[in-house]
Parts: sequence; structure tokens; C-alpha cells
Amino acid sequence: MKKVKTSDGFFVTRIKKEREYYYLADQTNYKNEITNLLNTLEDLKFDSLIFLFGIDTGAYLPELKKKLCQKNHVFIFEPNKTIHNNITMDLGDNIKLVYYQEDVVKQIFEETIDFKNLNNIFFYSFGNYSTLYKKEYDQLIEHLDWTIIKSASQVSLAKRFKKIFIKNMIANLKIIPESTPIHRYLFTNTGVPAIVVSGGASLDKNMEDMKRYKDLVKNCFVITGSRTVDALIKNGIMPDMIVSVDPVNANFDMMKDHLDLKVPLAFYEYSNRYLLKNYQGEKIFISLLLSRTIKGMEHLKAVYCGGSVSHACVDIASMLGCSPILLTGQDLAYTHEKHHADSATFSYDSTLDYRPQTFVKDIYGNLIGTTVTLDYFRKNLELYISQYKNQDRVRFYNCSYGAEIEGAPHKELGDILLQTDFSKKKIPCLPSHELTLDAKETIDSLMEFLEDSLIKAGQGLELCELIRLENKTKSLVEVEEDDIDLQRILYILQLVNSFENNPYSSYLGGYFSEFLYEIKEKNISMQAKDYDKLTSDLQYQASFFQEYFLKLHGILSEVRETASSTVSEFYESHIV
Repeated sequence: MKKVKTSDGFFVTRIKKEREYYYLADQTNYKNEITNLLNTLEDLKFDSLIFLFGIDTGAYLPELKKKLCQKNHVFIFEPNKTIHNNITMDLGDNIKLVYYQEDVVKQIFEETIDFKNLNNIFFYSFGNYSTLYKKEYDQLIEHLDWTIIKSASQVSLAKRFKKIFIKNMIANLKIIPESTPIHRYLFTNTGVPAIVVSGGASLDKNMEDMKRYKDLVKNCFVITGSRTVDALIKNGIMPDMIVSVDPVNANFDMMKDHLDLKVPLAFYEYSNRYLLKNYQGEKIFISLLLSRTIKGMEHLKAVYCGGSVSHACVDIASMLGCSPILLTGQDLAYTHEKHHADSATFSYDSTLDYRPQTFVKDIYGNLIGTTVTLDYFRKNLELYISQYKNQDRVRFYNCSYGAEIEGAPHKELGDILLQTDFSKKKIPCLPSHELTLDAKETIDSLMEFLEDSLIKAGQGLELCELIRLENKTKSLVEVEEDDIDLQRILYILQLVNSFENNPYSSYLGGYFSEFLYEIKEKNISMQAKDYDKLTSDLQYQASFFQEYFLKLHGILSEVRETASSTVSEFYESHIV
């Protein structure tokens, strides 16, 4: 490796790879390489995230810095360790040089990309890096795409279920004191095999094995979602736990013939309210919300949310200490061109579009049709399993016949059951109703928060209108500290921060996520080059915050109406 002077006066790195010499960028027209990079940043917004692959000699850094404002953040992934270690120039506060390691890249993406900035991301591979370090480049692109898809799904989920989330959460508050927190069962079934039952097309074949080895299955801790309860019961297999996380009414319809089961039902705040209200068995509480909003409930445990109920089932099996964990009906693809097993298909499914969108490898190494959503579920499951790759405590096996699941090698269910040590006896999840939650007090606090936030949104709106009506052109960096307009803007910022950082904003669920996404998407178009000018422009700030408070007032009003109707529907005899 050596630095070589280019024809146009820059320096480029030459490396030797597989007995051949290669340049990391154009050795004759290096300036063109820099220009190509800068051109991709032409539409850079004031808070855009920038991910670059390759730094070479760092010659592009001075021009790159001119494009940035203080809110921009740049991550440069360098796959060559020697180059990474030899960069000594000052990068500045908002540029980070990172030695490329797959786990580090995944972590950075997870920590920096979310639903608020997913449409505000720039990526560029410098020079010849994408071909000379193709393996690393392909990995990086895969993880970047996956993280963006994951963040986009949050927005989609927020828009789709925002109203039902509020309704379910309020209705379920009175169920919580009648339930047992999930952490009561930590490691109660250490070493007991677990069977996680999902509704993929493989379930019918897996079910044949479960019936054939029913006496052995009885020694396993069987965890299932709502969709597969009916199939298990009809085949004479009683699950040890049912997990219900989907908010929609279809979850109730799938369970309506089995509401009298004595099997404990695990739920969280947003689970379908009709199912929880009518299910007669014991209930187990998984907290995703109250542990962050109610004092005294910080100790409550959540489960891994990878997009489907199967992720929660797998995590619960691990929390119980079970091993091995056997995945059945976990196709994550259209095995035999079916979206679900025949035994786990309901009338609800006829309303959904199940056409394949892409292809992945199946357990035999062949291509199999799937969807972006199912593939997202698969990657999340693989991510979860990967945290145990260096641990002996738990092993995962894929007994399904659909997509290959990294970290869970395929094995026949019957073979595993015949080879498994059943010396550890499973322990049932006995009730322990220790949670105290005053539903009325919680709902009253939520309604007070909504009323207070509506008042403050009104105050913010009035201040913005006042500033705009006065039609002053003023720079906020040139005024005195006691300037009335500066004080108005500072108070507006205080109103915004107090709302967005209030724990009770979490109760707004999908409304809050959608609001933050859309307010940025529709109203924040400030380019990086204009940041200093516009952030100090009084009229620009007033115009933006006027849109902010208008949108916020509308959302809060809708939430208040939804919450009020749900309180009347479910709590009239207790509260009103």
C-alpha cells in the first residue's frame, strides 16, 4: 500500500490485492471523484444523515465540510484497517471515521436511523470501494436497506392502527391488575424444550409430527399465537401459553371458540380489547408502555418486538429458560405457494393481498417466494437469535420447511423429539396478581395531559399568529436578550420540548409517531446551506411552528375524542 500522486495534484491510495495493484479512486482525475461525491449531496437538508463508504486519503474532507451545517452527521465506514489507523487529520465534531465491522455498522444504523429521518438519508460509496471491497459494501447496503424498511414499518403501523391502539390501551387498563407480570416466570422452565407454534404453511406437516409424538410433546412447553390455537386444540394438543399481541378484531375471531380455555393468555397494552375482555383464563402482562410512564412499574419487563407474534413467543420461551426452542410453522415465506397452513387460515385472510414480492433461500437452498414484510420478520428473528450465538444456554432449531433462518438450523421435529432429554419437568405459569393499577387515575391523568397539551398548543398558535401578523423581518441572532420576539420563540420552543419529552406523549402511540414523521416530512425542507440564515429568521420560525401547532391541535383533539368514547364504552359503570 502506498500513496500515489494523481495527475491533477491529489493523492490516491494504491493497494495490492490478489497479486494485482488497484487504486481506490481515479488516479488521473481525482477531482472528478470528489465532484461526484459532492453532487450527491446537492439537496442536503439541515439535519440529513450521511453515510459514506471509504475515505481513501481524505482529500474530499475539506469540500465535504463546506456542505455541512452543525446539525448534519457524517459516518465514514473504512474497510481498510491501515488506512483507518493512518488518518490523522481533524474530522470535526460531526464527522466520524469508523473502521468497518459488520456488527458496528448494524449498531450505528440502529442508533441513528428512525421513522423521523428515514427519508432524509444520504449514502455514497467513494471511488472504487464498492468493487474492491464488494463483500463489505454488499453487507453495508443490506443492513442500511433493512434498517430503513424497519423504520418505515413504524410509520405504516402508526397510520394503520393509531385509533385502535388508543382504544385497546384504555380498555385493557382494568385487565392489568387481574394479570401476572411476565417476569414472575423468568427461568422457571430452565432446560425444558419449547415448541413455538406459528401459522405458516409448514404447520400442517409439523402438526402430523406433533400428533405422532404427542406423548413427547406433552413434556415440551408449547407457546402459540391466537391464529394456531384452534389447530392445536382440534389435534388434541393443549398449549401451555397463548400470546396475543395483534390489536385487530381478527385476533378475537380466531379465538372465539376457545374463550373458556384454562391456558394463560399473555398480552400487552395494545392487544385486542375484545379478546381480553371475554377470555376466561388467566392472563399474563407484558409491558411496553406502562413501564415507561407509571411510577412504580419501571421493573416490568417487555418482550422482543420483531413485527409478529412469533418473535414475542420465541422471546418468552427464552425468558422461561427453555432450550432447545423448536420453531414450527415458521415459514416466513410462501411454502407450497401458501400464505398460511390450511389449519390456520381464516375468513379474515381473504381480505389481504398475499402475492409474493421477492425471493429468498429456503431450507434446501432453493429460491422461495416471500414478501418484504415476511423477510423483515425473518431478519428480525435472525437478529434476535444472533445474540445467543456464543452462549450455550439456549439452542434454536427450525422445524419448518420455508425460508432458511440463520442461527436456527433445520431439523425434523420428530427427530429432535426422539433425541431430546426430557429430564427437566415443565412448570405451569401459576397466577400471582401483584400489580396495582388505578385505571381511573391513569385515564384521568391522560385526559388531563390531553387538555393541558391542547391549551398549550393554542398558546403556541396564538404566539405564532401574533409574530406573523406584525410582519417583522428580524434576525434572532442580532437582537437583545430581552427582545419580545426572541422571548416568544424561546417560549414556543419550551412548549414543543415539554410536549415531545413528556412521558404521557407515549400514550398517543401511533398518533405521536405519525405526527413527528409528517411534521418533518411536510414542513421541514430547510437545506443545510440555509440553516444559519433560516434558524435565525423570525418569520420562518413563526411560519413553521404555526404549522406545527395546527397539526398538533388537530391530532390531540382526535385523540381526546377517541379516548372519551372508549372510556364511556368500557368504564361507564366504574368511572363515569
